[in-house]
Amino acid sequence: MDAYFAIILVGFGLGLMHALDADHVMAVSSLSSTRPGIRKTLRFCAHWALGHSSILLLSGLLLFGLGLSIPQALQTSAEMLVGVILIVLGLWCFYAFRRQALRLVEHTHEGVTHTHWHVTASQSRVAHTKQKAADAHAPVMVGVVHGLAGSAPALALVPAVAHGELTAALVYLLVFSFGVMLSMLVFGLGFGAAQQYLQQQHIKLFNRCRYGIAAASVIMGAYWVSRAI
Repeated sequence: MDAYFAIILVGFGLGLMHALDADHVMAVSSLSSTRPGIRKTLRFCAHWALGHSSILLLSGLLLFGLGLSIPQALQTSAEMLVGVILIVLGLWCFYAFRRQALRLVEHTHEGVTHTHWHVTASQSRVAHTKQKAADAHAPVMVGVVHGLAGSAPALALVPAVAHGELTAALVYLLVFSFGVMLSMLVFGLGFGAAQQYLQQQHIKLFNRCRYGIAAASVIMGAYWVSRAI
């Protein structure tokens, strides 16, 4: 019982920290910047965590259940792909921001009239459906790549805590994945709330921050690619 408690404690703590790696946060921030809002950001974070967790659990099963190992070349390629994805996300953000239109909206609440800027995009029903599908699938695929690229560090401690037991290894990976999910959702809640506040109250600062995130994503992606070469 004490052994399993230790596994849970270690896995959960490492999962909380792992989710906030710079490349993870940057990817989710870039995705969320194109569709700001608390609910959308939380959805992006949850889908990213699901993709990350699924590939990590699969890697654990292959490694401990079947005695296989992930080729180093595949992990290196995944590291480079992470950088490429960050560059593409940053460039896509610049493109998406230019397509979006700003409009001043007037609201009346309890007799008080105020105006603020909203960011909107003109979309047909078909385009809206495609956008919803992309919003669901893109974070999952990015999470899968991140999980594959970071599988070696995440799995490194499994032999030490599992002592050769497949059940203990799976418990560790599940708890680790839960920590990743929880940490990313907490980040998404804060990031989404900040974006929503800036969008409604400080539209110029909101736009500057979005362009800053896009630029940072491109720069970090270039660094990741150069490091993997």
